[in-house]
Amino acid sequence: MIALRFDDLPLPARDTDPATSHKAARAVVIRAGSQRARLLVAYADAGDYGLTNEGAGIITGLAERPGCCYWKRCGELLAGGFIRATDETRPSRAGEAQRVCVITRAGLAALDNMGRTA
Repeated sequence: MIALRFDDLPLPARDTDPATSHKAARAVVIRAGSQRARLLVAYADAGDYGLTNEGAGIITGLAERPGCCYWKRCGELLAGGFIRATDETRPSRAGEAQRVCVITRAGLAALDNMGRTA
């Protein structure tokens, strides 16, 4: 299994989180078959149209899993530079505006490293 490290990219741990959270954040990887990988594939498949976090969660089925925090995984992909926010928003199922994100070159490279092409 090939994994891509975030290396020196922004970490998903908050400033107020304990040192153990910061240490774990540095070890974040994208593994084939993981929630991050599944979400990244959804963003790749959406192309320039992009997806909201909720849309990516729905497409992957993660939004329907109790206790699954898919939006956190999307935030980690965003913080790591694997997806980027556009200027567009779309309504959520609740009618609230959500930002639209698209996959980046780094995201495509991560998929390529896992043997998946967009």
